[in-house]
Amino acid sequence: MIRTQNDSPDDKSTYEYDEDLDHYTTYLISGKIEMSGVEHRELLLDYAAPINMPIPAICTKYDMPRAHFDQYRRIHKFTRNTIPMTNEQIMEDEDDWVIDELVSARRHTMTGKLAKKEHAQLVKDATNWRELEINFLNHLPELTKAAPKVPKLKFPEATNPYALVVCPTDFHWGKGGWVDEVGETYDFDEAKHRLFTKTQELISRIPSTPEKIYVGAGSDWFHVDNDAGTTTKGTPQDMCGSPAEILITGCQLAREHIDLLRQIAPVEIVMMAGNHDRHSSLALMMYLSAAYENCDDVNIMITPNNRRYITYGNNLLGFTHGDGLSKKMSMGSLMAVEARREWGLCEHKIWFHGHLHHQRLHEKDGVLIMQMPSLAGHDRYHARSGYTMAKAGLAAYFIDIEVGYIGSLFAPITESD
Repeated sequence: MIRTQNDSPDDKSTYEYDEDLDHYTTYLISGKIEMSGVEHRELLLDYAAPINMPIPAICTKYDMPRAHFDQYRRIHKFTRNTIPMTNEQIMEDEDDWVIDELVSARRHTMTGKLAKKEHAQLVKDATNWRELEINFLNHLPELTKAAPKVPKLKFPEATNPYALVVCPTDFHWGKGGWVDEVGETYDFDEAKHRLFTKTQELISRIPSTPEKIYVGAGSDWFHVDNDAGTTTKGTPQDMCGSPAEILITGCQLAREHIDLLRQIAPVEIVMMAGNHDRHSSLALMMYLSAAYENCDDVNIMITPNNRRYITYGNNLLGFTHGDGLSKKMSMGSLMAVEARREWGLCEHKIWFHGHLHHQRLHEKDGVLIMQMPSLAGHDRYHARSGYTMAKAGLAAYFIDIEVGYIGSLFAPITESD
């Protein structure tokens, strides 16, 4: 017998339980997860009290990206205080067995609370350890290795191989904007919401499976570059958190975003250091390199150079943030000189850059130049300078392996967001 659970007739977030096979099929917004009943119940036990396993550890154990786990637990209504039994277990006819399970769970919960109280007392007595824990250990990014494999989303097979370029340039994680002063709120919550909703919006429009995805990392991903809360050159910035918080949570967020994209196709991370985060970008790339060193579907390309050149089939792709170049400098001529061998081998030449916060596509000297948009909201500097005309959003570019650029998608920030 198969049981179906959903909150409303219009709710696409549902699951099915096959009682005969003891198997769960959970439908997420962007795919589905198949899981045996044994594994599903073990996941609930790990997440709920008294075990309360950290979420990154759960994601690693079950090869599940954080975004997928968050949807999964919401669909099944898992909370930290959830009775560690599934709906199907509770609906069993054997009431005595259910009661025994609840008593056992309660006993473990009380034991866990006692252990936590004893631990708290030990921490309180050990002043030096407490200070280390509060000021340092509790704020480290998760250093667990990324899951070697993640569930893949199902798309039609592409007629011709193509790559997808998705670069959240000028994201400015940590920027602070007060709505009464700049016209909109921009903080950690808003930035993360924009990143994932717009990425999922792009994913929903992809017609077929790309061969790979190029992701630009850095390019003003961070709003500040040092403990003083300034850009690389020393310009003070409006922030919604401390510099340490911006760096650590920004590294974690980048990993969550990559885990979402690698469900579609293998991901290649291209370093694009920005004028706000030239040094922090390098730290981000080193962190990602360590996290994904055992993953065959994620490749990290680290370089201290401001520009990176990659060949994809018949295409020469250039990546740079876009600052620092003389207005008289031709990006086509620069590519022809710095990648002269690849220039001669590839028919199509394409530059990708950010920095200016608005999108533009133009051709010059035989090179397509993709100026990519920004997801970021405004701060005082942008509002007072009148830099509020550009449409914020995230773009994805389709690069056919033979014929080059064939189109793009744009997910704009709207008032309903």
